[in-house]
Amino acid sequence: MAQDSGQGTGLRDLDFAGFAQEFLRRNPAYVRDYQKVMRVRTAPGAHVAMEEMAHPWGLSFSLCTAGLR
Repeated sequence: MAQDSGQGTGLRDLDFAGFAQEFLRRNPAYVRDYQKVMRVRTAPGAHVAMEEMAHPWGLSFSLCTAGLR
């Protein structure tokens, strides 16, 4: 298994979704956006902020993840 810079994740073995997740996890701009929106995720109307954050990254949050069941 090919390893990336000693992080323990074989990037060549990942499917598309797994690779995308690893890419975003390592992207400082995404991490900042994600942390910012997670701080307000329980506030009224937080789902709007989550959708606005996710759209430029090509993501969507499930209602369960957003705590909006």
